[in-house]
Amino acid sequence: MTSFRQIDANRRNARKSTGPITEEGKHHSRCTAVRHGLTAETIIGALEDAEDYKAFEEAIISDYEAHSAVERELVLRLASVLWRLRRASNIETGLFEIQAENLANFTKAPPVYPDPQQSVYATFDQPNSVNVDTHLSGSVITPETEAPPRLVLGSGALTG
Repeated sequence: MTSFRQIDANRRNARKSTGPITEEGKHHSRCTAVRHGLTAETIIGALEDAEDYKAFEEAIISDYEAHSAVERELVLRLASVLWRLRRASNIETGLFEIQAENLANFTKAPPVYPDPQQSVYATFDQPNSVNVDTHLSGSVITPETEAPPRLVLGSGALTG
């Protein structure tokens, strides 16, 4: 249970913490939690122009002749929703462009997996001692210097 001294100390500390005071500080604080802006109710200063929004809003208002306060609020809400829908479309287009660029870079990248034959020799720490020639009839293995290492069953050892 909280004591009266703790409650009093919390109240004193709360008076010291008033949040941002300047307009710049308030604006910065308002934007600290913006991740993508998809659901932002206001204009995103870094991405959008307030003048563009005002012109868009005026165009929507001029299309509808609002006769009451409720109708005006509905028209303003419509402008806000249409603006955010446009924002979502722009974000989606940007994401598709990023994905297309990533796919293009992926197809240009060298293969991640090495030649299977080299993987086997690297696993057993042996130099490449065979040459694999592929013909129409299939793979033909021809010894170059010595036979490849073979695993002797039961002993768990490699022999040469």
